[in-house]
Amino acid sequence: MADIEVTPLTTVLGAEVSGVALSPELEASSVSTLRQALLRHKVLFLRNQSLDPSALTGVARLFGEPTEAHPVEPSVDGHPEVLALDSDEGARADVWHSDLTFQDRPPMGALLHAMVVPAVGGDTIWSDMSATYEALSPTMRRFLEGLTATHSPLKAGGYFSQRDPEGDKASRTAAAEPTHHPVVRVHPETGRRSVFVNPLFTDKIDGLRRGESDALLQVIQGQAVAPERLVRWHWRQGDVAFWDNRCTMHYALLEFSGPRRMNRVALHGDAPTGVGS
Repeated sequence: MADIEVTPLTTVLGAEVSGVALSPELEASSVSTLRQALLRHKVLFLRNQSLDPSALTGVARLFGEPTEAHPVEPSVDGHPEVLALDSDEGARADVWHSDLTFQDRPPMGALLHAMVVPAVGGDTIWSDMSATYEALSPTMRRFLEGLTATHSPLKAGGYFSQRDPEGDKASRTAAAEPTHHPVVRVHPETGRRSVFVNPLFTDKIDGLRRGESDALLQVIQGQAVAPERLVRWHWRQGDVAFWDNRCTMHYALLEFSGPRRMNRVALHGDAPTGVGS
């Protein structure tokens, strides 16, 4: 087995992994080590990886079943599972979010490979939503555990339509019925609880008045972005980030100089379950 070293970057989330070269032929023991590290640290970072779109997809298959690249945005030619995030084409993710939570089964996680990175800026920040849950008062936790929230692509405004010039995919996505997920999600592998709302796709907490919902979501978001619950990654060419979408949010800083190009493959997830489900 490769001599894999996992170095935590904070006390709550994020770890840098060394001693492994990712490939579709990665041995089972290494895959198991990485899977356990992901469950423990929620976001893994690996430097100096060389992966073309086929290899990135093959690596993703070691950890689950890749999804289509994106419900709206186009895939890389010949690679329907690979989403190209190119700053020159308007790609941006400068809003806190968990990926595609308006779907019935949001992605379990994703692998993001840095192809071209700016010399300055362009970092990505992740937030630990399990630590966010634990930072709330016991009374607030109990209250949230009985709630669901509405998630909708319409919350993203016109972003999807801008990224879909033909308009057909964006129209179909916008026409889909909103999805309702538990506000507190139980992780299907670790059993840990996390808050499962985000500013990009969570429209409202069900059963509350709009003002009450907005105020409560603001309280949660304030806890989520507290510095002690964040990890920030400064990209180098060849880096790979692998995150657990079930218990994290992320935010890509828009401030940078020069092009920024990434390839991403997401993994099919399960339907979120709440406490007592």
